[in-house]
Amino acid sequence: MEGTRPLPAKRVLLCAGAFLLVMMVIGSVWDYPISRALYNQSSVLGLFFAAFGEYPAALGFAAAGAMLISARNREKRLRGILQVLAGCVLLLFGASMAAVLPTGYLHISPGLSAVIGIACTALAAGGILRLCRDADRGTVLRVAAVFLLVVFADILVVNLIKIPWGRPRMRLVAVDERACFLPWWQPGTDLRDALVAAGVAAEEFKSFPSGHTANASALMLLCLLPKLSSKLEGKQTALFLTGFIWAALVALSRIIMGAHHLTDTMAGFAVGLISLIAVCACFPKLKK
Repeated sequence: MEGTRPLPAKRVLLCAGAFLLVMMVIGSVWDYPISRALYNQSSVLGLFFAAFGEYPAALGFAAAGAMLISARNREKRLRGILQVLAGCVLLLFGASMAAVLPTGYLHISPGLSAVIGIACTALAAGGILRLCRDADRGTVLRVAAVFLLVVFADILVVNLIKIPWGRPRMRLVAVDERACFLPWWQPGTDLRDALVAAGVAAEEFKSFPSGHTANASALMLLCLLPKLSSKLEGKQTALFLTGFIWAALVALSRIIMGAHHLTDTMAGFAVGLISLIAVCACFPKLKK
C-alpha cells in the first residue's frame, strides 16, 4: 500500500545482521565442538525441518505466480494471457517443489508428500489472491518480482559457492576416518576429489553454505505483504521476525542432523538476508 515501507525498521535489520555476525564468529572458533555436541540424526526436530524447512522457497515461487495472475493486464489481452501463463508455471513449479522436498528426508509415500505440498501451495496461493484483491496492480507486480528474484538469488548464490567450495559435512566426518573437519574458510576440494574418487558421494562435500537455511530465510519475504493489504500495515517487523525465527530453527536442525556446521547455516542465512535487502533496494517504488 502507499506509504508502507517494504522492510522493517533499519534497527531491526541491523540487529538481525549483528546476530548472524556474532554467530558466525562463534562458529569460526567452536564450529566442530558445537556440531559434535548437537549431532543426532534421529532427532524428530531435525527430520521435520529437513523435510519441510525449505518450503518457504517453494511457496515463494507459488506466491509470485499467484500475484502475476492477480495483477494480469486486463486491457492488453496478449500481455494478460502471458502473465497468467507465467503465473501458472510458477504455481506448478512451486507445487512440484513442495510435493517432492519431504521425500528425501522422511519415510512417507510420494502420494502423501504430494498431497501435503499441493495443499500448502493452494493455501499460500489462495491467501495471496485474497490479499491482492484491492491492491494496486503495479505494486503487486513489483512484489511478485521481489519474491521471485530473492528466492532465485538464494538458490543461485548458495550453489555457486557450495559446489566448488567442497567443505565436508559433519555426518561424513563423524563416520569416515578418511574425512576430517575443515574450517569454513578452507576449501575442501583436494579432500573431496580424493574421497569422491574412492566412492564417497559428492553430496557429502556441499556443507558451506547451507541451502536449507537460505531457502528457509525466504519466509522473511512475509514482511512485504503489507504492501498488498492495508490490513497488515504496521506488521512488517512481526512478519519479518516470523520468517527469521523459522530460518533460525532450520539452521539449528541442520546442525543437529550433521548436514552443516554453525558457520554454514549462518552463511546461508546471510545470503537470504542480503538478497532480501539488495533486491528490495532495486525497487525504489516499493518504498513510496
